[in-house]
Amino acid sequence: MSPTPQQPAHHPLRDLRLPGPTLVLVDDSDALALEALHGIEDVPGIEPQIVTLSALGGPRKGWGSVLVVAADRARLRRMASAVPLLGQCKAIACWLTDAPTPWVLVPRPEWPPLVHLAAREAGDRGVLTVARFASGARAQLVVMEMARQAAGQGDTTHGGLVVAYAGRPAAPGLDARSVLLPGVAGAGDAERDVPPDVVVARRGGEVAPHHVIDRAPTVVTDPGPEPVDERVFNPIGFRKDWDHPVVDLSRISAGPVTEGVVEAARGFQGVRLTADTPTADLLALAISGVPVVTEGVLDVAPALAAALDADVDLDDALRREEHSLAVRRAAFDHHSTLAWRSALASRSGVRHVALPPVSALLSTKRPDMLEFALRQVARQRGAEVELVLAAHGFEPDRDAVRRVLGDQPHQVLTFEESAFFGDVLTAASRAASSDVLLKVDDDDWYSPDAVHDLLMARRFSGADVVGMPSEFVYLHANAEREDLTVRRKHPSELFARFVAGGTLLLDRGLLRSLGDFRRVRKFVDAQLLAGVEAAGGRIYRTHGLGYVLRRTGAGHTWARDDEEFRRPDIVASEWKGFRPSLALEVDPLDRPDGGS
Repeated sequence: MSPTPQQPAHHPLRDLRLPGPTLVLVDDSDALALEALHGIEDVPGIEPQIVTLSALGGPRKGWGSVLVVAADRARLRRMASAVPLLGQCKAIACWLTDAPTPWVLVPRPEWPPLVHLAAREAGDRGVLTVARFASGARAQLVVMEMARQAAGQGDTTHGGLVVAYAGRPAAPGLDARSVLLPGVAGAGDAERDVPPDVVVARRGGEVAPHHVIDRAPTVVTDPGPEPVDERVFNPIGFRKDWDHPVVDLSRISAGPVTEGVVEAARGFQGVRLTADTPTADLLALAISGVPVVTEGVLDVAPALAAALDADVDLDDALRREEHSLAVRRAAFDHHSTLAWRSALASRSGVRHVALPPVSALLSTKRPDMLEFALRQVARQRGAEVELVLAAHGFEPDRDAVRRVLGDQPHQVLTFEESAFFGDVLTAASRAASSDVLLKVDDDDWYSPDAVHDLLMARRFSGADVVGMPSEFVYLHANAEREDLTVRRKHPSELFARFVAGGTLLLDRGLLRSLGDFRRVRKFVDAQLLAGVEAAGGRIYRTHGLGYVLRRTGAGHTWARDDEEFRRPDIVASEWKGFRPSLALEVDPLDRPDGGS
């Protein structure tokens, strides 16, 4: 007779063997994690005491080991806010019961020496990370670091807004130092050194002014739908193709949407939701870029509801991806943790850093392309953009520049024609006022959301450099052929080694650490990407729908035969004339045919 799945021989933790007693910490709202714990008492090598977050009333000490159990990284990051002092122990483990991919913990220098570190699949039930130390480590801090690192490197700051929660758990997203209070009055405690700016509460009440912030923390009882953790649920791994037709969500998930459900959904043309689908599940799929088919009234922002309600032909791969982009962008702008905190900051009058301002560096030797290039920058929306124009070998008409840019901040620099291309860009970067820099080209097309989408990808990926692929290429006519638009088989929404040079977005500090742009005549983008790779930096390639590379046969610093862009092995589609993605929203004035 074969053993049942709950018998110890088949339990996912059967080989874990933690020194006892083991504190097993789980969120009592995490049904998948609670279900996975069935039978743990019978697993050899574990002396578990299961404690739910709601039962935690203060420090918990005297453990030989700590095991944190959550369905996936998003739920781990949320529960980290409620982890109290746990004392010191030599073994700390994290079991994500419904996560698809193991992740490796990088030890912090202040921790005791590690004697063992493992990251592996937990049988057929999720993934497991285990750290064993030579001496006792502060378990609370290790658990918080696990929650921080589970989503990879990237921004884990609160953006300047300190939030407390009263009578309810912390919101999704990592808010590890947030204070959980039984009632709102505790936020005004004069003994509190770090008072909150905002208290998100189930019920209102009076809060005394606090001497540190010179006002009473703002109480918010109607924050709207819970945000979705964009560091976990995001378009990374989006597929342009599919293996199966549209499927009902109930066919791929019997419970809440987790990372594993999103991964399974990638193989379908779309996922059909019902009016009863929880908003949290809808948002997790939407912000991940999974094409969703909805019906009924949705408890989401109007912009997202409109994007979801659009009539889309999912049989057309390009229209399907455009729809996915519109939905994920609206979900990010209105329901991400970044957007949620920004809305709370606005209500409380507190400064909050959301998407940072960007300085676009435009170096050009072509006066005839200047007005076109200026319009590409002037049309940007959803981001604060300063233009640093570096005129290379000519003196631009500054009044004409102002006419095109209007009130948009800008600077105009001029350089001798003999100056190195790399030196021109370096000077432009040093003149820029923003900490985030974007290199743009003078002859390529950019959608009005291009800068926003690059910043969005920077946020959810945590990458050091973000860019788009040169997926769409416009080839001017020559003696052998008419004008063509080529769509190439460039994978996107993944970490890669190369992105289009006209879309490079990176921090000023990283650029300076690389010695700025290299002093070269051409291939300046390749030099920069090679330097980032050599330094161990991560490069993320987001979607290619908002950028079109122009090839005229001459005048490019990237010398390449135009026919190379038409190799059968790399071409996905080819159209006569100018045929960009609808996401480009090209102005008729900027069409190569003048709008005809």
